[in-house]
Amino acid sequence: MTNHDQTITTNKAGYDRWSHFYDRYPNPTVAADELAFPSLWSHLCNVDILEIGCGTGRHTLRLARAGNRVVGVDLSAGMLVQARAKLRHLPVTLVQGDMMAGIDIPGGPFDAALTALVIEHIGDLVGFFMRIHALLKPGGAFYISEIHPDRTASGTFAHFKEEDGTEIALAGYPHKMADVEAAARTAGLIISDSRDIRGDDALTALNPKWARHLGRNMLKIWVLHRPVQTAMEAEGTTGRGFPSLPSAT
Repeated sequence: MTNHDQTITTNKAGYDRWSHFYDRYPNPTVAADELAFPSLWSHLCNVDILEIGCGTGRHTLRLARAGNRVVGVDLSAGMLVQARAKLRHLPVTLVQGDMMAGIDIPGGPFDAALTALVIEHIGDLVGFFMRIHALLKPGGAFYISEIHPDRTASGTFAHFKEEDGTEIALAGYPHKMADVEAAARTAGLIISDSRDIRGDDALTALNPKWARHLGRNMLKIWVLHRPVQTAMEAEGTTGRGFPSLPSAT
């Protein structure tokens, strides 16, 4: 079994177990994401959007209620059960599987894509960003919210306690910020924005125990773009003489 296969096996089982109480679990990382991330893409309306790692549909619900047509992909069948319960009668297509395994993703190419708290689980960053590049329309934006590299460097990854107190650790990779950004550029994406999200009073107001996070880097947020198609890409090559990445059909 490869490292990727082991990561997928561990995380599929883990998120399936977490799915039953994920939305009510006190998680400062998820709470920080809820506070900071939606404002970056709240302007999106009546467009086609891909959400990678949609989970229980936290952000999917907002996107669909804004009139967007959303395709949500997640590894965990359990998470998608929770998402379907929220998303009835909304223009959402949910797909279960590992996008790095080449699963079919309908509805593309997309005007925008987003992912929250997923990058830590991706080993092949260049391959991941290349897949996103291929699924975006030229000019399309990719919004990323991720546990801050300062935290993964010190050993903090996704984890939870079951209701009986059993500690469950999910598999992750301690990516450095420079490695994420280099991989995105290698895949042909442009970094348009980069922000550090620190623990603040709004986070502490949700749970006084989270005061320990005040001033600490909680999340890293990026906005990437696929460049508008160039003349060389239109001819089927990149500037370095290699075939351009295919768009989704």
